[in-house]
Amino acid sequence: MMKQVFKDKIINIDSNFWDKKFLIKKLNWEENISNNDFEVIFLSDLLEKRKNLEMLEKAKIKPAIWSNVYSPRDEFEIFEELFENALKNNKKIHIVWVTLWKEMEILEDYYKKLWFFSEEINAFKVDFSEVLISVSVKIENLMWRGSDYKRMWKKIFFNPPIRESWEVKNMFKWINRWVIAWIYIDEFDLEKQNFLIQQILQEHILPITMAKILNYNLADFWFTWKESDFIITY
Repeated sequence: MMKQVFKDKIINIDSNFWDKKFLIKKLNWEENISNNDFEVIFLSDLLEKRKNLEMLEKAKIKPAIWSNVYSPRDEFEIFEELFENALKNNKKIHIVWVTLWKEMEILEDYYKKLWFFSEEINAFKVDFSEVLISVSVKIENLMWRGSDYKRMWKKIFFNPPIRESWEVKNMFKWINRWVIAWIYIDEFDLEKQNFLIQQILQEHILPITMAKILNYNLADFWFTWKESDFIITY
């Protein structure tokens, strides 16, 4: 049966017993309708201003150094300033492309203070309509890790950079603890679709969690975008 996945339930939407598929509604970044009530901030834009040209030259020989072309320290300083200013000015912001566990610890502590942590499920039940700050992780920062620089080289020279394996592992942790609000996907090609399908099939991300991080969390945060169907055969 085809099953549609919502943020709090999964329901059958046809009677074909052999048609084992999940239907997840995905918000389309490229079809942004309106987000006038808050500010979307791309960490990459701010990191670009701190680009380390010395590390850039070294990365041409040792590709793993690319992670320090846009250093974790610089990223964290930028994130911390954005976070503190949002709270100070009571300003609603969405920060796109976080990569660091230190950023997630700050956000997790913020959500705990708002009483969104559930002991029962050891995860968060965040009402994103009630928070000032939410974050996205870029899909490439889930697909690759620092050990991939050696074989991938410039193919994964992104901003923000691919981080170490333990940082990537922690991004999955905070997705599954319902702290990360969304996965940012610029071009939803077959490679990225297949990656997300594998996360479902291998149970790295549960279907309801996937529906939240592709749609419902940001809808609650007041993003108003068009939707498309993402179908997963299982």
